Amino acid sequence: MIKESPKLVTKLKHIDIKQHWLREKVEGGEIDIKWISTIEQAADGLTKPLSVQKHNAFLKQLSIQDIVDTIERLERK
Repeated sequence: MIKESPKLVTKLKHIDIKQHWLREKVEGGEIDIKWISTIEQAADGLTKPLSVQKHNAFLKQLSIQDIVDTIERLERK
């Protein structure tokens, strides 16, 4: 990509269109691109095997809680 010009130098037309569309959306404020570290990505819990610690962090990201104790208390009443 040439920095001074928003034109891509390639022979593949579909890449030109895709890159220009994305650039237009970012410059127009319709899309905000933000880097997120792998630790903060909840999707990793669905795509990778996790250690117990990472699994617990994944559950916390999704606001999933273990409610077994709560259910048992309600059943005793």
